[in-house]
Amino acid sequence: MRIQKQSIIFVVGVSLVYCSLSAGFSLVGTILPGKMVLINPIEHGGLNVKEIVGHFAWGLVAGIVTLRLRYILLGGILAVLIDSDHLVGLLHVEGIPRMSHSITFAILSTIVLMLVFRNKDYRLGAIVITSVLTHISYDMFDGAYGFPIFTPFLNKIIQIPRTDWIIFEIFAIAIVGIVSFIATRKEAGKKIINYSSE
Repeated sequence: MRIQKQSIIFVVGVSLVYCSLSAGFSLVGTILPGKMVLINPIEHGGLNVKEIVGHFAWGLVAGIVTLRLRYILLGGILAVLIDSDHLVGLLHVEGIPRMSHSITFAILSTIVLMLVFRNKDYRLGAIVITSVLTHISYDMFDGAYGFPIFTPFLNKIIQIPRTDWIIFEIFAIAIVGIVSFIATRKEAGKKIINYSSE
């Protein structure tokens, strides 16, 4: 597989917007009830090679089912960039930890990115929404099991059995696979219509 310049620009653009969304969304947690003192991710070793490689690999696996390099890369990159929500900890303020590890962020980021980058790019939508699932899956596999899944509507850390990491990963793969299959069929149908109209 070879990546074209246009795909590189697409991957970088999506990644920058997604990173900004995650960091920006975490700031909302500084005005919500149920705040706590946030941990500085650098001081507490939250940003390390193992975390980055693990999240990237989990996201990459879900992205592979698209069979398109740009989405495979995005699957891995976005699963890492969710942790931009930890950056608010650098401000030494109180807030809701891990704000982007939530259903609300998954939906919001999908809507924003699909509007900014071609609103009918369903593969992109699938990768964005499942990046939260693959990220949480790796966190659970690595030992974490509490996430503010329903924030900002319920600002409480929800405990999930660590062994459920595989369910999150399979669910992410299934979503990306189904959406990719549907998108491929639609593209094939359009080609047939265009060919027959010539």
